[in-house]
Amino acid sequence: MSQRAATHRQKSTIARTIRIPVALSKRVASNAERCGRNFEGQVIALLRRHYGEDVDIARVPDGILALAVASLADTPASERDLLTRKLGEKR
Repeated sequence: MSQRAATHRQKSTIARTIRIPVALSKRVASNAERCGRNFEGQVIALLRRHYGEDVDIARVPDGILALAVASLADTPASERDLLTRKLGEKR
């Protein structure tokens, strides 16, 4: 069985790393600047244009945690404890 056929048989695929050659990276960065986007935003826009709106780039765990912490910044400690109490429970 070819690698391509095996890939299509998988129900879901999670990309961990995308390696982009330096020359292509420069072209994407230049295009991103022209379009008023950052590099990541330009890559997402290109993939969405080709594959549809389901394309997204998952943030690294530290980025997700930073967003979660920031979302609680204006929450009083008593309410924050209620919101986060299950995080420490073992399953």
